[in-house]
Amino acid sequence: MNKDIRLSVFFPAYYDEKNIDKVVRKAVQVLEELQLKDYEITIIEDGSPDKTGEVADRLAAQYPKVKVIHHAKNKGYGATLWEGFTTAKFEHVFYTDGDNQFDLDELKKFVAVIPYSDMVIGYRKKKQYSLYRKITSFVYNLILRYIFEIDYIDIDCAFKILPGELFKKISVKTKDAFIDAEIMIKANLLGYTSTELGVKHLPRVDGISTAARPSIIFRTIREILELRKEYKEELSGRRA
Repeated sequence: MNKDIRLSVFFPAYYDEKNIDKVVRKAVQVLEELQLKDYEITIIEDGSPDKTGEVADRLAAQYPKVKVIHHAKNKGYGATLWEGFTTAKFEHVFYTDGDNQFDLDELKKFVAVIPYSDMVIGYRKKKQYSLYRKITSFVYNLILRYIFEIDYIDIDCAFKILPGELFKKISVKTKDAFIDAEIMIKANLLGYTSTELGVKHLPRVDGISTAARPSIIFRTIREILELRKEYKEELSGRRA
C-alpha cells in the first residue's frame, strides 16, 4: 500500500546543531523502511546563530533526497512552517520540529492511516514541558475549542501529515505560534477529515526553545481574535 504514497517531509530547525543530524538520519532510515513511491526531506534552517546550517548542509551532501533552505535572518516559526508546506512537491506533507523531541518510528503508523483520512494529527500523550508550559497549552486548547468549535486534543503538536493541496486553497495571516491552529481551523471549514494518534514526547536535551515567551502569547491572543471575526463571517455567509 505504501508504494502508492509520495511524502514530503520537512523540519524547521533553529538552535538545533546537536539535534538535526539525529533527526534527519532517523527520518531517512524510517522513510526507506516504509518503501514509499517517493519522498523528499527538507531542512528549513531559520537563520540559526549556531552551526545548524553547517550540519544541515553536510546532511544534504550525504543524502540525495535531503535539501536545505537557509534563511539569512530568523523569520519565525510560523513563517518557516508555511514555507515548508507551500514548497513541498508531493501529495502528502509531514512535518515535525528539528529538536529531536519525537520518535520518528511513529511516522510508520501515521503513514498507515493516509488512505483512510485526509489529515493525520498527532497529540502528545505526556508533554515533556514545565508546569507553566503545560498550563498555557491546556488553556490555549480550551479557548480554541470554545471559540472555533473544534475538538483537537493537542492542536499544536508538531507531528502531522496534511494534504499538500490544502495549501493551495488557504492562506494564513500568522507568522508565529498560531499557525497550526489557523491551518486546522481552515481545513475544518473546508471539510477535511482527520484522525488523531497519540505520540511519545521526549525531553529536549540540546538546543534552546523559544516558545511560550510573553510576546508570542500576546501576539497569539490578537491573532485568535482576528481569526474569530473572519470565522464568524464565514459561518454567517454559509447560513445566509
